[in-house]
Amino acid sequence: MVSLLGSRSSDTSITPAVDESGSGKVTARIGIIGVGPRGLTVLERIVAHERQRRSGDIEMILFDPNPPGTGCHDPEQSDIHLVNTVAGQLTQFSDPSVVGAGPVMKGPTFFQWLQEQSALGALRTVDADRISPDDYYPRGLFGRYLIWVFRYVCALAPAHVRIVCKRTTVTRAHRTEDGSWVLETADAKVPVDYLFLTTGHTKPARPARVAQTLRVTGLETVVIDDPFPMQVKLSGITATMTVAVEGMGLTAFDVISDLTVGRGGRFTKCMVTGNLNYHRSGHEPRILLFSRSGIPLGARAVNQKGVSNQYRPRFLFADKLRELRARRRLDFGTDVMPLLIADMEHAYYEAYLRERKDAASALLFSHQFPHADAAQRRALIARYIPEPDRFSWDSLASPIPVDALSDRATFRHWLAAHLHRDVQEARKGNLDSSVKAACDVLRDLRDNLRAAIEFGGLTEESHRWVLSEFLPIMNRLAVGPPQSRITEMIALMQADVLQADFGPGARCTVPSHGGLMRVSAQRWPSHWTEVHALVRARISMHSPKADASSLLRGLLDDGHVRLFHNGSFHPGGIEIDPNHNWVDATGSIVENAWALGIPTEGIKFCTFVIPRTGVNSTAMADAGRAVCCLLSAIARRNEGHAFTAADVLPTEEDASAFASLHGSL
Repeated sequence: MVSLLGSRSSDTSITPAVDESGSGKVTARIGIIGVGPRGLTVLERIVAHERQRRSGDIEMILFDPNPPGTGCHDPEQSDIHLVNTVAGQLTQFSDPSVVGAGPVMKGPTFFQWLQEQSALGALRTVDADRISPDDYYPRGLFGRYLIWVFRYVCALAPAHVRIVCKRTTVTRAHRTEDGSWVLETADAKVPVDYLFLTTGHTKPARPARVAQTLRVTGLETVVIDDPFPMQVKLSGITATMTVAVEGMGLTAFDVISDLTVGRGGRFTKCMVTGNLNYHRSGHEPRILLFSRSGIPLGARAVNQKGVSNQYRPRFLFADKLRELRARRRLDFGTDVMPLLIADMEHAYYEAYLRERKDAASALLFSHQFPHADAAQRRALIARYIPEPDRFSWDSLASPIPVDALSDRATFRHWLAAHLHRDVQEARKGNLDSSVKAACDVLRDLRDNLRAAIEFGGLTEESHRWVLSEFLPIMNRLAVGPPQSRITEMIALMQADVLQADFGPGARCTVPSHGGLMRVSAQRWPSHWTEVHALVRARISMHSPKADASSLLRGLLDDGHVRLFHNGSFHPGGIEIDPNHNWVDATGSIVENAWALGIPTEGIKFCTFVIPRTGVNSTAMADAGRAVCCLLSAIARRNEGHAFTAADVLPTEEDASAFASLHGSL
């Protein structure tokens, strides 16, 4: 196995590539800054291409302080933290569905990897007989999969591709006179010819107060801006404290889990109802949960779609949106929203009729509905669906009825009933529940929404509305936690460990006279509670200009990149062209530098998703497009020089064995 990585190194000293043969051929040096899932897609695409056709001698230098591949998926974190996508839909490998990304290099999905590793006896915390493509598994376990993928891809690299992994942070990137780059780390300056920026989630430039030093004096509330890593950041919180958690999204559920089952509490299941009861350990703090909307993300429904089955649009066609964009910028509310709602209605009514009437009625309706105009669709709905049961976007977007806000006790009872209904719908599944089938359309048609939004496709005003109003609703309806998290939330509320009855618009502020911060209900100002700690449980999607990274700030200051603007609106991220090349301060294309993922969130849309198998994954397609440009540039530079193909390539079997057996998983 050693021969598989015989040409790979973790050396920190790197000198410029030189041609000692006099042939004019040089090694192309490629720097990849950030080796999480996005950086892995670049690595995987380069290796896949070079196994099929040699572009030239290549050296890839990967920079990341974390274990290569993992990104924010720390393999050492507690198993109580779950990914919010089922195992069968997570992958780091391309497949035949991906268009224009180059050759397919076979590799296991997360689910297949779980099966393989379990068969080897490497996953003692997972029941081998119960591994399912439709279950949610620990995020730390997914981090171990990503490490395995990194080793596997490295082991598949042909001999002319050298991979160097540097466990460090790039603090600055300098452009040389010949257009190449020098990447500065704490202990080296590394020259590269080509550069990929795939840094993923980064931190905003603000001082973070760490809970490890938490001392409650009765006069000051400790604010934890960034709760990761939780074992460190939340370690100072004790059972005598009241803790406010700002946000009701995925990070908030991680914080709640850490402060409850992470402190020794446990859930037991009622075999009759399927509901949970929570048993205190005595180490839990009092937890107050609040957010702008006042309600948590909706539970993900039981997956009934398999690995790659998605809702197929009947109205919101990507090619139609592109045709319209060729003539003018789009208004999301006028041009996109009616089509999206029509598709959600179609999915809703098809599931409704299958459940409430029969398959024949559902089939007839689903054939008639897409071919009808708006008036005819209203008539069809009136004929088939009783008025109280009809689809309502407004009810999904703003589910809290006015009378539920009459007082805090009424809202508390409404919220409990709302969560119970959400769990019931989630248990039906994403095809059988009319509500969850409609909400899943938002997730399944993300690529169609991208066709309308990305690269300045919307008017400035419409773009602002999408990010401030539509996207939070979309996230709440379509990308929530497993339903087990909502079931646990109900149990924690019933056990008086968790309080979430502050309603919409609640805030945590410092009173005018000073002292501890207070969580107060906007609707009922007299209802407030003092807190010893405030945990801001949100992932920051800040602008690069506000980033703590000296690398990103330096790239902006030096004019190598510029912020993306849609008119006067800066939605975030740097500007890139359709091939993912940087755009510099003068508007010129930087032809030897690319950016993928979160650094481009702004000109791109929803860049934080992990690749999914069988659905023409946007993450893989983007990486493939950028890598094709890279390898074309390398091939042009080597034009006229002959390269001999490798006689023997590492096999997938050998690479899998190497990745599984080399070191601890």
